[in-house]
Amino acid sequence: MSVIAIYHHSTAELQFPWVSMTERLPASRFPESADVYFCDKCGRDVTRHLYRGRAHVRHPIGPMRYGCACGQTYLTGATEWDYLSDWDKRQWRADVGLAFILFVLLLSPVALGYLAYQRRSIPFLAVFVASLVFAAVFLRLFGLFLLGFADIAWSIWRTRVLTKVRKLVFHNSALFS
Repeated sequence: MSVIAIYHHSTAELQFPWVSMTERLPASRFPESADVYFCDKCGRDVTRHLYRGRAHVRHPIGPMRYGCACGQTYLTGATEWDYLSDWDKRQWRADVGLAFILFVLLLSPVALGYLAYQRRSIPFLAVFVASLVFAAVFLRLFGLFLLGFADIAWSIWRTRVLTKVRKLVFHNSALFS
């Protein structure tokens, strides 16, 4: 029985067509498609710090560069809030209205529960229990919206506040040396 193997030039390893293997690329080749990206210098897995672009999806908000522990830096594919276009910022800001609608929808089971408790009404109690199922879905969506807002806040903190602090510390350390 002969074994057929394919030598894959980008990963320098043998790949068998019938075996599912992950494709590994050095992070310097990002954004080429791969399952795992590793640091060119030390070989650490840096995949979770890199954001591949996808069609019809917003730019991920995050640091534009990732620095490996060995000192090598890579572009991440993410964009800081301050560097997004006006159109992209408008798309992110539109989430505020959706978050408000979800918040109101989350308040409706609370109101139903209050009415069921005050009036001691079985129909209100049944509607309240049924609305809890939808409230769980709305709560998850609301949490995802809040995470998006937290990403924006953290991005603004990184680009505006920490940059000024670094400049101030660097400037003061240069004065005292």
